[in-house]
Amino acid sequence: MRDTAQTLSDAVKGTGCKQQLDNGGWQILNEDVSLPIAVLNQRALNNNLDWMRRYAHASGVSLAPHGKTTMAPELFHSMVDAGAWAISLATAPQVAAAHQAGIKRILMANQLVGKANMQRVGRMLEQGLEYYCFVDSADNAKALSDYFDGQGQTLNVLLEVGVPGGRCGVRTDEQAMALCDEINSLPGLALRGLAFYEGVIGGADAANKIRQFVQRMRTLALNIYQQKGFAAGTISITGAGSAWYDLVAETLEAASLPAEMQVLIRPGCYLIHDTGIYEDAQAAVMNRSTLACDLGGDLINSLQLWAYVQSIPEPGMAIIGLGKRDVAFDAGLPVPQWFAHPGQQAAQKASASWKVSKIMDQHAMMDFDSDAKLQVGDIVGFSTSHPCLTMDKWKYIAVVDDNLCVHRLIKTEF
Repeated sequence: MRDTAQTLSDAVKGTGCKQQLDNGGWQILNEDVSLPIAVLNQRALNNNLDWMRRYAHASGVSLAPHGKTTMAPELFHSMVDAGAWAISLATAPQVAAAHQAGIKRILMANQLVGKANMQRVGRMLEQGLEYYCFVDSADNAKALSDYFDGQGQTLNVLLEVGVPGGRCGVRTDEQAMALCDEINSLPGLALRGLAFYEGVIGGADAANKIRQFVQRMRTLALNIYQQKGFAAGTISITGAGSAWYDLVAETLEAASLPAEMQVLIRPGCYLIHDTGIYEDAQAAVMNRSTLACDLGGDLINSLQLWAYVQSIPEPGMAIIGLGKRDVAFDAGLPVPQWFAHPGQQAAQKASASWKVSKIMDQHAMMDFDSDAKLQVGDIVGFSTSHPCLTMDKWKYIAVVDDNLCVHRLIKTEF
């Protein structure tokens, strides 16, 4: 990455930043940037990288965090630098964006379907990309083998197992074993492991259902291994989103697997975290997992949205210049956390009674105490739930210190 000053200069048009301060950044509370703005707190990012690195090490698992949350190659590199074995992605264009930015090992946690997508991956294989994708049907396996064998290439694949009513994946062990045999009969494919996603298992007693499903995946992987169904080399058993990664790690018992096998977990939201669904999910992890509690510390939210009070047309109701075009609203509305008058050195905590009651394309209606000293032009900071659908609304995300000074911008590739 180029130096901070050049990166900021190149991105000014995209963010409305108007000047660079002597210390190399812009102060949000001094109104050196146009609002609204999405920011990531550097201290929180560092904390989350370190916490998940320590969790993976203590659990004996490897990380392949799902990059679709941020689609920010700079953040991909930060996770790889902190020990991630690979970056997971969902589509061929996402893989291309990550590879172009220098990511060398990518797990596409999805099926690779279609000629143009295969051609794109084939070109990246020629350029040295270590690539894996999921397969759950004989039709897809044959199409992949025909294409990659025709190019003189071998494609690494993982057999995907799913659950009834869920997403992709064969549904039964018998189907899995039959597909394993099919893959091994095809010259263009190398079967490198077993994949699943437990996050679609819900309802009453979800935790026990997930444990049972993951135990079944462990037994199935060992059966395939004992029958020499996997290609030589590292064998990956991979699952886990951001909500149940502890159950996956504990149930797969990496330490008791054959030496060639690695457990690979794919939580995507740990780096950003939130104050909504993933905060709740992480609280459940901490309640379930003695190992997670014993690590010390925890994941913390790093994502903030800062916006102006546009209007106060009625007592106790502020119209905020922040809307559906700027922030996720699918898993809860943004939560007011801080506020400041322009020029203040630090933001104050917002009252717990402040609440966004409605959100539109470019506006949010925020209820607040009518006696609060809030006025038009004040700056309000929000946290949010489900970071994926906030990150994808921004071409650039600002990285700030604890004083809300922007020191660099991170480009997204949605």
